[in-house]
Amino acid sequence: MQDVLIIGTGMAATALASKLAGKARVTLIEKSRGFGGRMATRRREGFEFDHGAQFFTARSTEFTQFLAQPVERDAIQEWQPRLTTLEAGREPYKREWFEPHFVATPSMNSLCKESLKAVENHVDIILGCEVGSIEKIDTGNAPCRWRVFGKQLDSTQEVLGEFDWVLSAAPSAQTEALFTNTAFNHLDRLRDAVHLPCFSLMLGFDASPKLNFDLATVKESSVALIVANASKPGRAASHSLLVHSDNHWARKNFEGDRAEIQQQLIDETCSLLNLDAASIVHTDLHGWRYAKTEIAAEEDFLLDDE
Repeated sequence: MQDVLIIGTGMAATALASKLAGKARVTLIEKSRGFGGRMATRRREGFEFDHGAQFFTARSTEFTQFLAQPVERDAIQEWQPRLTTLEAGREPYKREWFEPHFVATPSMNSLCKESLKAVENHVDIILGCEVGSIEKIDTGNAPCRWRVFGKQLDSTQEVLGEFDWVLSAAPSAQTEALFTNTAFNHLDRLRDAVHLPCFSLMLGFDASPKLNFDLATVKESSVALIVANASKPGRAASHSLLVHSDNHWARKNFEGDRAEIQQQLIDETCSLLNLDAASIVHTDLHGWRYAKTEIAAEEDFLLDDE
């Protein structure tokens, strides 16, 4: 068997690890303390927020096959929210989805966590560890191998392992930085890809706001999406609103003062929904630097087998 390193534990990394389990010696390394990547959930002060991806679709045969077992375990369910579109100065109008949209249950991060748990006897998982650099090992005429080091604050270098394949499911900018010294054939493609950021505003209330929707898309605003978190299947009945900022607004403001950004998004949300800010009893903000792909590499994956 070959030794394979997968960087990340988000949806792509999890699906790949599940497919390779038992066919290779698989190691996953994740820089955060938990599973899921942008399939993320945060719990604070009795409130629960899916503060990353709000849902997902299944459009490829491979991904549909990966989801078969989670479906059997009721680990995912179709979400059919009341949909509306909001725009300042205009009446809200309803809309429909034209394909199934799914959520993980009981939280968005549980799909990756439970899927990796199902193959835990076949994969090694290292959490809270960031890959720092990758070094080619001289093996003469044999296929090359790769020595992988952890990211250190000082001059020391911890060897995380040696692998036949290093597969990155991280955003392109992070992958490009890791692969810079490897002579990877597709570095230019990684540099050409462009990601947009997003802010996630999390609002908790002592009573549920009176809303005529479960999910609202917003036009011409610093806010792009508003979701009643408890409307999703399997969620606790907490009075939680998740607000996503507009991606282009986030790009202009991403390096700004977070307290000011949070207040601007609160003000805009209250204006859109006619809410009294005094009814908010919990606030939190998270910035996703690589939230949405604006310019993709136009390939499902980039492989350098040389």
